[in-house]
Amino acid sequence: MLSEAQQTMQSWAHVVESYDAVPTVYRNYLATLLGATQVFPYVVITPAQAGYFHKTTAKLICEVNNTIYVLEQVGHQIVAKGYPLKAIRDVEVGIILLYAWITISGVTTEGIATTSTFVFNSVTESLFTPLVNHIRSISSDVDAPGVSTERAKFDYLMPLSFKFMNYGKSSLLAGEKVMHIVWQPEIRGPVVSLLGWAFNRTISTAHLIILTDKEMILIREDERVGGNRDFRYGGVWQYIPLRSIVSISLSKQADDLCKLSVFLFDHGRLDQMFTVANQDEVAHLQTEFAKLIR
Repeated sequence: MLSEAQQTMQSWAHVVESYDAVPTVYRNYLATLLGATQVFPYVVITPAQAGYFHKTTAKLICEVNNTIYVLEQVGHQIVAKGYPLKAIRDVEVGIILLYAWITISGVTTEGIATTSTFVFNSVTESLFTPLVNHIRSISSDVDAPGVSTERAKFDYLMPLSFKFMNYGKSSLLAGEKVMHIVWQPEIRGPVVSLLGWAFNRTISTAHLIILTDKEMILIREDERVGGNRDFRYGGVWQYIPLRSIVSISLSKQADDLCKLSVFLFDHGRLDQMFTVANQDEVAHLQTEFAKLIR
């Protein structure tokens, strides 16, 4: 009999360090990918989860020949998707308490635009960092020259949001130069007034947009997470290489709001709301982006 702690650990993602340790169901497909390759790749396996809200299948994730492969176990079959690094449109990382996920969006080796999501316990999030950093194609040497200088650009956020200041700093990798930062607290607006009581709704959760010379980073709180208006647990990070961005537009909205729309290749689109008070900052981000792609 396994203890409750041991059962929990069996559901954690883990690194496989040799071909012999790979579960049998994946071996034939992985052997085909490796071919004559002598070096065993970095391989992470996420076990199936049978939870009521987050039921998922088992998956194997690895990188071979500059392609991220996601092998999904469906019954006794393997459904495989290969994402060449240069064809990955963006990658999203979400961490909310013990629940975490990564979604890769892009065009596969078969020319199909699609996404792959793998779910895991957040205590094993560090196992996926090498793969995410490889997708971002940026050095992750924390001691590289200039890192501390660039991360210091987030210090102004300390009195505004200590949480997002740290999120911004930790999201930046060595080799990136911060071009502009826009911080937007949670936006709330009235829904209805009844018997003298005003009822509000969340129009947009708190979010931070970082433009670097290599990518755009969007960090936001998840609207599905409950909590008071001053704090929500966890966050969602979206890393978008500049090559994936087709254009950026800024439009005015009702109720003293403006909307930043980021258009990506393959008809992708991201919309983020800002207050009019932030409009000049968002417009400056748009200008800095235009300079980078000239």
